[in-house]
Amino acid sequence: MWEERIKNEVWYTENFVDEELVDEVLQKIKNSDTKELDGNEQPHIISKSYYNYNHIKYNIHENNKLVLQIITKLNEVLDKVYKPVLIQDINPKNVLQFTTKTFNPKSIYNVHTERKDIYGDFVFVHYLTTEEGGELVFPNEIMLMDHFDMFPEEKENWKQFKEKLETQPYLAGPLAIRPKRNSCVLFRVGSAHFVNPVKNAVPGCRAVITGWPFANMGWKDKYSFDVLSKKDNPKKTS
Repeated sequence: MWEERIKNEVWYTENFVDEELVDEVLQKIKNSDTKELDGNEQPHIISKSYYNYNHIKYNIHENNKLVLQIITKLNEVLDKVYKPVLIQDINPKNVLQFTTKTFNPKSIYNVHTERKDIYGDFVFVHYLTTEEGGELVFPNEIMLMDHFDMFPEEKENWKQFKEKLETQPYLAGPLAIRPKRNSCVLFRVGSAHFVNPVKNAVPGCRAVITGWPFANMGWKDKYSFDVLSKKDNPKKTS
């Protein structure tokens, strides 16, 4: 059953899909190649905000039963507060809609949000492992200041980040959600959030299936445009 953790913003549930499906995905992740993505090498699509995680080269769409269960569960909320995800709108080539990720010992997401015109209105995170740390944090003003105290360079990054958005982000917290196996968080795009490092992290920890089910393919054009712009105007900020 879904719990509304922040009114009309964040929903949480446990026992999200069949346990054997979780085991299947974890095995696929273990057997798949990974690519470490780092914000210093590949900037965030919107603007500078440091992140580090592993992208798993496994197409989750191969598991039709799992994708269908995820959509069905998400629609228990989305039917009431927005509109349902339709299976025919899911594009296997759109990695923003469904993808798998893991953390490294140095992995983190600093404060950021997304653009609705590219990512759509909702995002989900399905945790496949239980971790100490690695919380998804929706800060209030105090929590955000604490984040900037820990990562001072991110304060200016966040200021620039907000200038690049079509609509201004907002603070929905305070709320922190720790990864627990087979739990899921669903939340609206637009609120500021970050992810803490995992305590005693090992490569491949904090495994998740995540995505923006209403995302379009505009992120590819946006990313390609920014890469070309930097080549043509190396001093111009993105």
